[in-house]
Amino acid sequence: MSYCRVIFFVFHFLLFVSIISKAQSISGEVTGCADGQPLAGVTVKVAGTNTGSATDSNGKYLISNKIIGGGVYILDFSFVGMKTVRKEVKIPSGAGDASRTAVTVNVCMEDAASELDEVVVEAKSPVQRVKESSFNVVALDAKSLQNTTLDLAHAMSRVSGVKIRESGGLGSDLHFSLNGFSGRHVKFFMDGVPMEGMGASFQINNIPVNLAERIEIYKGVVPVGFGADAIGGAVNIVTNQQRRTFVDASYSYGSFNTHRSSVNAGYTAKNGFMVELNAFQNYSDNSYRIENAVKDLETGQINSDETESVRRFNDTYHNETVILRTGFVNKPFADRLVVSLNAGKTYKETQNGVRQDVVYGQKHSRGETLMPSLQYIKRNLLLEGLDVRLTANYNKNLTHNIDTATFEYNWRGESKYNNGKIGEQRYQDSEYENRNSNMTFTANYRISEYHSLILNDVFSSFNRNTRSSPESTLLATDTMPKVSQKNVAGLSYKLNFENRWNVSVFGKHYLQYSKGPKDVSTDTGHTSYAIFSETFTAAGYGIAGTYFWKDFQGKVSYEKTYRLPTDSELFGNEELERGSTGLRAENSDNYNLNLSYSRDFDRTHFIYIDAGCILRNTKDYIRRVTDSYSGKFYASHINHGYVRNISLEGEVRYSYKNVVSAGVNATSQNIRDNEPETMGASASTTYRARIPNIPYFFASGDVEIVWRNFLRKTSHLSFGYNGNYVNEFPLYSERHGSTSKRVVPTQLSHDVSLTYTLGNGRYNLTAECKNLTGEKLYDNFSLQRPGRAFFLKVRYFINFLSYNK
Repeated sequence: MSYCRVIFFVFHFLLFVSIISKAQSISGEVTGCADGQPLAGVTVKVAGTNTGSATDSNGKYLISNKIIGGGVYILDFSFVGMKTVRKEVKIPSGAGDASRTAVTVNVCMEDAASELDEVVVEAKSPVQRVKESSFNVVALDAKSLQNTTLDLAHAMSRVSGVKIRESGGLGSDLHFSLNGFSGRHVKFFMDGVPMEGMGASFQINNIPVNLAERIEIYKGVVPVGFGADAIGGAVNIVTNQQRRTFVDASYSYGSFNTHRSSVNAGYTAKNGFMVELNAFQNYSDNSYRIENAVKDLETGQINSDETESVRRFNDTYHNETVILRTGFVNKPFADRLVVSLNAGKTYKETQNGVRQDVVYGQKHSRGETLMPSLQYIKRNLLLEGLDVRLTANYNKNLTHNIDTATFEYNWRGESKYNNGKIGEQRYQDSEYENRNSNMTFTANYRISEYHSLILNDVFSSFNRNTRSSPESTLLATDTMPKVSQKNVAGLSYKLNFENRWNVSVFGKHYLQYSKGPKDVSTDTGHTSYAIFSETFTAAGYGIAGTYFWKDFQGKVSYEKTYRLPTDSELFGNEELERGSTGLRAENSDNYNLNLSYSRDFDRTHFIYIDAGCILRNTKDYIRRVTDSYSGKFYASHINHGYVRNISLEGEVRYSYKNVVSAGVNATSQNIRDNEPETMGASASTTYRARIPNIPYFFASGDVEIVWRNFLRKTSHLSFGYNGNYVNEFPLYSERHGSTSKRVVPTQLSHDVSLTYTLGNGRYNLTAECKNLTGEKLYDNFSLQRPGRAFFLKVRYFINFLSYNK
């Protein structure tokens, strides 16, 4: 059956179900009476029943349930800080027996003001609703971090199971780990759109946290709605898409001549026309000190037993990104129809190779990104309860690698003429152009209050062209085509029973075509490349369920999933990473078990306890390795074989009113080599040994104390602390004798901050100290991260609530 026929069949199946269903539906929009803005997260319930719903980000809600016969019903609308609203609804007699009747009820809610204590609070925030899904997911409220200097990556480092590994300072290579699976095992999305291929100027370690409203981190099993080929989980960065007019501007300055600024502004007219601007920039000299042995340029010798405190001198990084959006919201033809243009530039100097003893003094790269995109969202399209989402983007990334120096450098910044050799690594004055396109389609059909279906399809393509100057040292692979195309389709069914339990079952289909250079030489130490192409298809499936009992929630899920090799794994980055076109797709059986407890004691004390276990059995595990080619070190990727990962994690959080908040989390991950034989069919010496160069135990904790109305009314002072601990872990396998003694040492770091806000959050001033005790920090062997650093941030925020009066 062709793909088009499958879509045709599913569409008519949904239409058939809608016709035979005898359920009524009540829908509408909830807004604030004072400003007319839509309210998200309002609880809407039919009095005296378990039937209810909640408004989405546009203030829309839908209740669909099998109510027999006509009659009069009462709807209760409740929301934090608003007066509860009761509305009478009349269903025509006989409607429940003969037809599907749609009734529209729109309401506005008034500020409870001094009556707040009398309001019955039933509304759940978007963060709470995400946590209560059947999937093992953590929702991080990014709004609470928007006065800090954090980017998205370091904001997520505070979540259990998440480990951020950097090779240096601002703009350095970053590897994101989630419960032991790192890098590209985890997929990233922004508002449900894949971020893969968005370019170096738009990555999680340079996007300010101010751009996000919340961050959803899915551990293990990933919902069909994302269309992801992931075995390690997924991250969805959710921006604020509510209809509003606002300005949010910030600037920070700190150690190592670091400047970071962002401007987010939006305007929405009464007729639904909207325009929004997001712009941010990052700059740093990254001139922090490290301890390292220094090469004697005259003798060419390095005494590894003698180290010096030296300052990094060729590590400047800066990027600038502008995103412009315009379109319409809340119109009859679309709830959201937006076109946008993302443009960015990046400059990055390369101080060292994949090992810190290799020093570069002039090597650098430049990059440019241009990405137009389209987003269309419509609720109740053609059918009541059928919501459709369509996105498309085209991304052109141009990267220029420059390595033309004729000098050799050491860590003191000393240089020596390199005997006519051009290029510190290899002579390079070349450009490579990546062209990425992506299209996503999601249809969510709510058959009734208890039943719903989700259909999703994601298509992406990649094409790279390389251009070099005549003098560049070309590799055999530089002029060969590099092409990849992927399609992931999925269908999910969800059963939700009276908010007591729910279960989702789903299936996925994976397709990938790749074409590029592959080493076909059988002679060790030599390479011979030929153009290689391959088509891969597979099917995956899974189930996820959750159950609520008093203050407890239990979750269990299973998934048979595949992870298709990424473009950078297949083709490298034309610099320090080499491609591996023959990589096979990973496949994994993922099991997740989670139990949580939450309790609110008289709206004064709140406690939250969460514990989880994740088991993954992975075949053809893709692992990043370091090897030598033509006398230089490069990184590449290989299929390792069988790997088993058992990860345990726990979190405890406590808060007292809105004054004190504290939490601690810990993660233990046991990742073992389960491959009994090597590629030569001999017994593996690392069978059932730990996979090296991966942290096995780490933890973090945070405390925030707020003094309300400090010095003046509507002004607040807050103190924040965040600590991170990582136990030592080996660079090489524990079975490899003396080499296993090379370890990344145990580390404990402390960050503190002090924030003063005035005018109910309009003016904000934050002072931060990172790595307070000046510890030597390493995420990767011998690659030292910055020491103690100080930062100051100012932020201005205003939301024009009365724009549409």
